[in-house]
Amino acid sequence: VGPIFYIHLKCEKGNEGEINMNSVISATTNGVYGARVRQSKRDQFLETADGCLTYAYERFEEGAYDEAMEYAYRAALRTAGAVCSDSPVIQKRKRLPRSAWKKLALTGKGGERWANVFESFSRERGRVASGIEHMPPADRVAQLLEQAEQFYLEALPAGNGVAA
Repeated sequence: VGPIFYIHLKCEKGNEGEINMNSVISATTNGVYGARVRQSKRDQFLETADGCLTYAYERFEEGAYDEAMEYAYRAALRTAGAVCSDSPVIQKRKRLPRSAWKKLALTGKGGERWANVFESFSRERGRVASGIEHMPPADRVAQLLEQAEQFYLEALPAGNGVAA
């Protein structure tokens, strides 16, 4: 009787993209067999946004409101990137604004609404990030966290859609 080959299914990231659930990783050779699925830009942005939101909530619970604000804002920026990456309006335009919020506003009424929400946090976030303000008020950070999470949930493929 020859060696026993143990094979299991696993999802992991690689430089070329992600391995899907149809990929098999051999326990004896550690080789990967099967089709690789390339992660879309939208999915990459949403994955990063999710991580930023998780960290923002952790920092908020620990009372580090400055870091919570920064990461909640980053989550909103990554979510905006996800929405813009799929927008036909953004893809067709030759000259785009440099501001992520102005780009988001071009994606439709929902994008415009969210752009206005997050632009209102932009100046305050800048003051905190540059050290001019040391600790933003907890209620303001909680408001940003709530808005960033709601935006993220709407941007998910199963969500309501932002550009509606």
